[in-house]
Amino acid sequence: MNIELLVEAEGFTGSPSFMADGRDLFAESGRTPGIACRVYRAPDGLGGLPGLDQLRRALLGASANND
Repeated sequence: MNIELLVEAEGFTGSPSFMADGRDLFAESGRTPGIACRVYRAPDGLGGLPGLDQLRRALLGASANND
């Protein structure tokens, strides 16, 4: 399968991505799927990773949604 088709089919919007049960923990509506470096909105500005507290909250939210 062509990597671009796979990226589009999966809705992959950049790396690094944090997934739980196949769901992007930091999905943003309107983002175009593609192979790219991802930028996160962190408390101290834009960066290559979410803040640790943001990641914890996202994981806890994903866990709660699966209960």
